[in-house]
Amino acid sequence: MKKVLKNCLVVDENLNFEKKDLYVEDGRFVDFAEENAEDVEDLKGALVLPGLVNTHTHAPMSLFRGIAEDVELYEWLSTYIFPREDKLTEEDVYIGSLVSFMEMIKNGITTFVDMYFFQDAVAQAAKDVGIRGVITRGLADISGNGGQKLKECEDFIKAHANDPLIRGGVGPHALYTCSNDYFKEAVQLAHSTDSLLTFHLLESPLEREDYVKRTGMESVDFLDSIGAFDERTIIAHGTHFNEKELDLIAQRGATLSYNPISNAKLGNGIAPIHLALSKKVNVTLGTDSAASNNSLNLFDEIKFGVLVQRAISKDPTVMKMEEVFSMATKNASKPLPFEVGKIESGMLADLVVVNTESLSLSPNEYMKSHLIYSFDTSAIKKVMVNGEWVYDEGFLNVDFHEVMERFEKAVSSLNSRL
Repeated sequence: MKKVLKNCLVVDENLNFEKKDLYVEDGRFVDFAEENAEDVEDLKGALVLPGLVNTHTHAPMSLFRGIAEDVELYEWLSTYIFPREDKLTEEDVYIGSLVSFMEMIKNGITTFVDMYFFQDAVAQAAKDVGIRGVITRGLADISGNGGQKLKECEDFIKAHANDPLIRGGVGPHALYTCSNDYFKEAVQLAHSTDSLLTFHLLESPLEREDYVKRTGMESVDFLDSIGAFDERTIIAHGTHFNEKELDLIAQRGATLSYNPISNAKLGNGIAPIHLALSKKVNVTLGTDSAASNNSLNLFDEIKFGVLVQRAISKDPTVMKMEEVFSMATKNASKPLPFEVGKIESGMLADLVVVNTESLSLSPNEYMKSHLIYSFDTSAIKKVMVNGEWVYDEGFLNVDFHEVMERFEKAVSSLNSRL
């Protein structure tokens, strides 16, 4: 169906504003005459943004939101997260993912990159909500069954090769949960299937030291030797990259997913994003999970991500508004198998409609600033993915109250099994 959205105040990925009509056909923005459209809607001057892209998350972990506060990463993982993950059922993963995707949509996120298990359940939740994403099988061999996990990953990639909303990817968790040989197998799978590769790297202060002590080499050197860095790679965190390593990442064309709130909450530090940008590294934004954040809101990441970079550099000019908004939109199109992050002809029709009569956007004269520093996502009124409305002051594809009832029961059931 052809659609016309009239009287839009369109914000592009560089925070430029333009009043115009938008045309959508077969899930993409196109140029065509208004008289050819079957569906015409007047947005009456509403602000229209590109759909935001969350390049690092673990959707099912909304089930763990709030379970462990004020602890460091390894204790958080070993004491609180891994024991619960051992008890998860496919139904748990489905309902946890459903809640996360609803939260993302409500906050203007239309595309995600996820790493977890029970991929089919995550995919079904995404389709039920109507969100777009790359779903990677979280891979680790320290507890066995590494080969089976790789097989599940490959099968999912093949099954979704032509899916308009969901694609598969390869997600070796980290070098502290994967042996070197296993990580190499994962990289080879990503290359052989031409799939996105994503993994955690140098997230915590001790990760570098532990790997060198265990193997005698730097983690970045090992990963580069097995071809883990290229234009289809998203590195999650990179909190402790040094200048030489950022030069290498830029040279290889890999993407760095900046997760400022999760990094700060777990005491892992502040990623050197200002330095990364100066090296021309492609930087995107991620929320990480609702267990470590505790919300799934890229506008929070935008604001906090800028402010902490300025705090550590003692320079209020670090990270321009346009740079950080691009991280949440167009920069993600480089590693992803989707043409997202821009509102222009040929791109996928993912967009967010915002009420300009919002307290957080007033005075309207300085709207550009407000989108970065004061935006309240309650101003989001409608969300479109793939040319279809999925949110219109409420979820269009799922029953909010029914989902939340199932979610609370799932959490109670999970806790009873511990």
